[in-house]
Amino acid sequence: MNNSGQLQTPVEPAVFHKDAYAALRDLSVNCLLTRADRRALADHIQRADRIGTGAWVMLARLLSQKLLYTPVVEGDQTSAATAAGGSRVTYAIDGLAPRSGYLFHDDEYALNQNGIPVATLLGATLIGMKAGTRAPFLQADGSFRAVSLLGVA
Repeated sequence: MNNSGQLQTPVEPAVFHKDAYAALRDLSVNCLLTRADRRALADHIQRADRIGTGAWVMLARLLSQKLLYTPVVEGDQTSAATAAGGSRVTYAIDGLAPRSGYLFHDDEYALNQNGIPVATLLGATLIGMKAGTRAPFLQADGSFRAVSLLGVA
């Protein structure tokens, strides 16, 4: 019961099906990470694991797949068409109106700059993607939407 005496609906835990791992693996194989981004993803995974509930569980799984399957570029530069930390991305979710923002590893800085924290399901999906590609966009409930990376600047 809540404070007003009404019964509350129990929150169902996120369900993550085995076939979802294949979708995340396929996303990761087609991405490309810088060494700096790879190090930052490891930090994000540790934080998500410490929190360990809700969307943080999904985030840890998504980032773990990226660390395991995404190739790392030599040096610390990707092509201009690859989303990396600090790059400005233009994307569309489910074919809706395009949106833009900067990808940042520092959550507070990202929010102050109207950016996209990499430590979110959206940011974790976009990091390493190449312009012109489409990917499954994992949701906190374990379902998927689609995100297209339209451009990187």
